[in-house]
Amino acid sequence: MSENVSFGATKFMGFLGTVGGTAIAVGVPAIVLGNAAAAGLGGFAATLLSLAGIVGGVALAIVAVFFSIVTPSKVSEG
Repeated sequence: MSENVSFGATKFMGFLGTVGGTAIAVGVPAIVLGNAAAAGLGGFAATLLSLAGIVGGVALAIVAVFFSIVTPSKVSEG
């Protein structure tokens, strides 16, 4: 059965997910911390939103890489 299934041809989707996750993990804290004073956020709220952006971006990157590895790219009948 294992010779009928091939994995790993979806590397581009994993790459895009990693780039998107990195953009979120870097961009959200930069925007939140850059505009915290103008938006009237306190230090705790700005820190919490920044950490949520970092955790969300890292989670997106990890999930994208995981699914790009384990999703079969070709399944043939045999």
